[in-house]
Amino acid sequence: MVNAILNFVFNHTPIFYLTQSIWRDEGFSYFMAKANVWEIILNSIQDFNPPLYYITLHFWMKIFGESDITLRMMSFVFHILSVYVAYLLVKKIFEEKFAFFVAALVFFNPMLMYYAFELRMYSMYAFFTLASLYFFIQKRWRPFTIVSTLGIYTHSFFIFVILSEIIYLYFQKELSRQTFKKVFKPIIFFIPWIPFMIWQFLESKNSWIFPVDLQLITSALGNLFTSYEGTPGRLWGWTALLSLIILIFVYFGFRKNRKYGLLFGILTLVPLSIVLAYSVLRRPIYVNRYLMFVTIGEIMAMATFIYSLKNRKQRYYLMGIIIVFSVVLNVVSASFHRKVDIRSTILEIKSLSKKDDVIYANSSLVYFESAFYFQDQSRVFIYNPSNVAIPKYVGTAVIPPSKSKMDFPEKPARTFLVKTNGSYELIEKEQIK
Repeated sequence: MVNAILNFVFNHTPIFYLTQSIWRDEGFSYFMAKANVWEIILNSIQDFNPPLYYITLHFWMKIFGESDITLRMMSFVFHILSVYVAYLLVKKIFEEKFAFFVAALVFFNPMLMYYAFELRMYSMYAFFTLASLYFFIQKRWRPFTIVSTLGIYTHSFFIFVILSEIIYLYFQKELSRQTFKKVFKPIIFFIPWIPFMIWQFLESKNSWIFPVDLQLITSALGNLFTSYEGTPGRLWGWTALLSLIILIFVYFGFRKNRKYGLLFGILTLVPLSIVLAYSVLRRPIYVNRYLMFVTIGEIMAMATFIYSLKNRKQRYYLMGIIIVFSVVLNVVSASFHRKVDIRSTILEIKSLSKKDDVIYANSSLVYFESAFYFQDQSRVFIYNPSNVAIPKYVGTAVIPPSKSKMDFPEKPARTFLVKTNGSYELIEKEQIK
């Protein structure tokens, strides 16, 4: 019985996200944060994201250590902070009892929950989105400027949050020149990074991002609520239906409460429409996690409509249904986010390896995980027999050219060749006489 419960908790709940093997992007975060602060900034210029998350993770590592679970816990801390700010926000605009329900919805939302345990910047990104909205609604411009500036330096798409706030003020006829300056100020503070951002955008033409089609457009809102990314493929229709339901919530939230329904509706729909349109007309830039703030907008827009219901029991029943739905989704979707277990592979290799042996990743896509778990990074390389250029999106900012090897070392050294499916091969090359 106990074993069955533990198996369920560690394999079929979000705890699984915390304990499973890290994947490439998480390994990249670790190696970015491992450098000193100045090097982090320089390496971020060569990458596609601003440096604030990596700098924060750098100091987190110094205080709490470098295990995979410890590193991921920083994201969970920001998730808890997001829940608290959501509570404060809803308490401010609606009421305290309802704020507890919305805070619970933020906590259990599958999109936010998944990234609450990932070694990336997205949970931090969500926190700054909520903090920006909280201070924006109160017109507390100094803290608004601080958290919004930090938000842009966490992820460049945070600019869309500020754009949404400006559009909202325009439609509310509150966009005076003075107010515009106050809301726009975070972008002024971001100016030093804008040339790098533009260069990064131009450099990202050869990207891994998938094209946007009608199926994605019709299901985007549902995907952003559930963290669905196409696995398994049979769920596209369901996320399209969920998208329609969310649209209905947004519409009636606006009809019932123009002030807040408009703000959260704009945050939900306008940036998403811009990104989808650009992705269709020019080149793909749509990735679920880049639009984390849309998930916040969805939750708040839904809450706005639900709070407008006159019958209090109906409010809490409906919120309860959505929370239960979110909890069930967390359980169902856990297995869909399973990463290749490179950790077990490397632990086995460590038990077999000798001091002269080396690790070769047979693809740059498994280099970071292999190096992270083997720990002795001086003995981990990428097998690149044709000496092809490693795609920049893999994380070349922290992969020195010396890590790319065209051939295996000769005996007595042995090579453990780690493959993308988590298996490995032991290679012993005879000495050339």
